Amino acid sequence: MITNYLIFFITYFLIVLSVVGHGVLAIKFTKINVSIEEIGFIGLVGIFFLIFYSYVTHFFVSHGYIHNIIFIITGLVSIYYYRIKILTKKNFVFLFSIFFVIFLAFIIFKTHDDFGYYHFPYSYYLNKFSMIIGIGPLNHGFRTPSSIFYLNSLFYLPHLDYYLYHMGAILILGFSNIILVSNIKKYLNKKENNQFFFLNLIAFIFINVFFYRIAEHGTDRSAQILVFLFFIYILSLRGNYENFDNILPKLMVLLSIIISLKSFYILYLIFTIPFIYYIMKDDKAFLIYKIFKNPIFYFSILMGMCVILVYLFNTGCLLYPVEQTCIGGIEWAIPKSEVSALNTHYQWWSKAGGGPGYRHPIEKELYIQNFNWLSNWIDRYFFNKMSDFLLSLLFITIILVMIFKTKKKNLKNQNFNINLFYYCLIILILVEWFYNHPSLRYGGYIIFGLVFFIPLSHLLSEYEISEYFKIKTIVLFFLVTSIFIGRNVDRIIYEQDFYQANFKQNMFFFTDKKHFRIDKKLNDLSKIYNNCNHGINECSNNQDFIIKKRYGKMILIRIKN
Repeated sequence: MITNYLIFFITYFLIVLSVVGHGVLAIKFTKINVSIEEIGFIGLVGIFFLIFYSYVTHFFVSHGYIHNIIFIITGLVSIYYYRIKILTKKNFVFLFSIFFVIFLAFIIFKTHDDFGYYHFPYSYYLNKFSMIIGIGPLNHGFRTPSSIFYLNSLFYLPHLDYYLYHMGAILILGFSNIILVSNIKKYLNKKENNQFFFLNLIAFIFINVFFYRIAEHGTDRSAQILVFLFFIYILSLRGNYENFDNILPKLMVLLSIIISLKSFYILYLIFTIPFIYYIMKDDKAFLIYKIFKNPIFYFSILMGMCVILVYLFNTGCLLYPVEQTCIGGIEWAIPKSEVSALNTHYQWWSKAGGGPGYRHPIEKELYIQNFNWLSNWIDRYFFNKMSDFLLSLLFITIILVMIFKTKKKNLKNQNFNINLFYYCLIILILVEWFYNHPSLRYGGYIIFGLVFFIPLSHLLSEYEISEYFKIKTIVLFFLVTSIFIGRNVDRIIYEQDFYQANFKQNMFFFTDKKHFRIDKKLNDLSKIYNNCNHGINECSNNQDFIIKKRYGKMILIRIKN
């Protein structure tokens, strides 16, 4: 037990340091304006470039042991070389403290429901094979891969193998917490209780109370954590143009990671409209040119192109399952009728048409139309997860008002007027969410969080700082930390009792044959591919696929039944 936990713990922190090291290399290479004090954001820059690197290299090589060891060591060499500037006492304390607490969440036996279905198989595919064209038909999840799989594939290492596949979610949660705590501390030192102090404080409370279970993050909650950070930075920009060079790369890095994690977050590009509008209104048009001069802008575009290419090579569509983006005539493409059917299935599922223990008798196409789904959704989903979540948000709102309510300031805070344009767009996104995919996992957590907390942060900023303001904030910080620890300890005890998890021996999460079914299929197809006569164009000795060789790549073309 001690040996297993020690290996896990040491590897865990070596990966954290390596990611920071890669972030430092990226910042030095792009010469973006980032302070060495912002180690949380340096970590997110590291994640950004790790994702970009993973996408690019997968076109050519698999992410096996040797590849990943070299990559991890490169990050460690970087952090060692820049240790005097980066690993200051303050930064080291932040890193160690935050990731030490979060380590509890890393002790997992029961994984996400979709983990064995496609999260694990896709990450494992990245470790065992380079790009295979036409892989989408193997599994529905292989048609909509997330960048979290590409990030996790870099942590496939000897001895621990694939048991570090939750590391991506850990890193995003950890570095986001460091950013939020740093911002809170900065405002406390300045004795400022403006709207952005409260947005950072509320975000810290929100993500650690609601997203404490790493196994439940899937491909959605990590993105929603970063959405909260994105809004904090984009709302703080107006009236803070002197920090434009510092805030701009944060916005681009955050938005790029968010969209790569879940493709439907491309809708959040709509928030560039008020961003540009305010720049023009404030006679700061010259700042737009800085966007095109920033290297991160071009890396963001390249990463977006990589994501689109993966969709194209997997499914024949540029953005699956949007039928209009599917390109006809591609031999490995999934038929448009099937793409449309799956799009309908996703809407049906998110509108409570299907789920554990129930199915609605109406046909899917009819169910999702004209709010036919509404009564069932209210009965099955609203008076369950949704109502509990909204009551929790209301409870947090009431508690924070009770804690920080004092005498109102003489001068009213004008930030809410400035934020009104953004707030209206959030409401618009809420309407789109409700009409198309009204499930909390599909962006609902953060949308409702922002609807509640932007007005709340404005309200709280109108009160004067009380004598015990700092003490109240510190008490809240330790209370939230205790809740995070307590809930994870309770979860670990439950998993030991209910699932018979043997955490005394190791931290390995549960796996069975289902996790490896795609790998077995790919190994069988690969044998056919390798044994195929190199002088012919295709190998058809398989009941499901015609296997072609082109440009050194295996192409799977599904045989139509």
